[in-house]
Amino acid sequence: MSRGVTVLGSLNLDLILNVLHLPRAGETMHSLSLERQPGGKGANQAAACAALGRPPRMIGAVGADDAGAFMRSTLLERGVDVSAVRVLDGVATGQAYIHVAADGENTITLHGGANQQLGEPELNALRVALGGANVLLLQLEIPLRVNVQAAELARAAGVTVILDPAPAVENLPADLLASVDILTPNEHEAQTLTGEADAQAAARKLLALGVQNVILKRGSRGALLLNAQGAKEFQAPAVKVISTVGAGDTFNGALAAALASGEALARATDFAVKAASLRVSRPPGYGHLPTGADTLP
Repeated sequence: MSRGVTVLGSLNLDLILNVLHLPRAGETMHSLSLERQPGGKGANQAAACAALGRPPRMIGAVGADDAGAFMRSTLLERGVDVSAVRVLDGVATGQAYIHVAADGENTITLHGGANQQLGEPELNALRVALGGANVLLLQLEIPLRVNVQAAELARAAGVTVILDPAPAVENLPADLLASVDILTPNEHEAQTLTGEADAQAAARKLLALGVQNVILKRGSRGALLLNAQGAKEFQAPAVKVISTVGAGDTFNGALAAALASGEALARATDFAVKAASLRVSRPPGYGHLPTGADTLP
C-alpha cells in the first residue's frame, strides 16, 4: 500500500493579535499588531506534515469567499492535496481570533463556519483517500459524528488513526475512542476528557476506555507516551519561546509524517517533540514550520 497521510479536519483564517498580556475579563486593550495567517487544526497539521516531507491529502470545507480561496491556495503552495476541500456557497470560511501575549502564551476564539458543514461528501472522499493512506489525522473542530464515522472507516481499512482531542470536550463517545490508535491530548485536555485532576491518571483512564496509545503533550517538558507496555518520557530540547501558536498541530503533523515513513511509535514521538520545540522558537506562519532538514527522525 502506498504510504501517506490523510487529514480530515478544519480550515480557518487566523487573525492574530499580539498583545502585552492576555485580556482579562471586562478589559479593553490595544493590540501591538495584527497578522492574517492560514490556520485551523486540520490545515495546520497538514501543512506541518507537508513541510516535513510527507505532503498529505486534506479533506474539509471552506466558504466561497476570500478566506476560503486564501486557505486553499496557501495549502496548495505547500504541496498539500486540496482536491477534497469542498467550497460551499452561503457559508463563511472558519475563522480564529488569537491573542498572543509577550511571553508566548495564547488564547483562541473560534467561529466554525464551513467546518461545521462537513458530512457525507467528506466521508465519501475519505473512503477514496484511505486506499492510499496509512495514517489518518483527526481533530475536534468538525462535527463529532463525522469524526466517529471517519475513525471507524479508517480502522476497518487498517489505517492508523491519530486523534487530537482539541478543543477538548467531556465524555468522548466510546465508539470513537475504541477506533483511535493514538490520542494526543495536552494535560489540560486529558483532564477535561476524563474529569481526572491528575493528567497521568486521566491518560490511564483513556487507555481503559479503549484507546491503544495516549501521548500527553507537556509543552516545555516534552511528552509522555502511555500504553499497555507502560510509560515512556520524551524530553523537549531547551529553546527560547517566541510563540506557542501551532505547537500542538506541528506535533501531530510530525507524528503522522514519521509514522507514515515507517518509524516506530516511540521514535515518531521523539521526532514530534523535537519538531514542536522548534516550532515554538519561531514566529507564527507556515513559512516558519520545521522541515526535514531541521528535524530528522
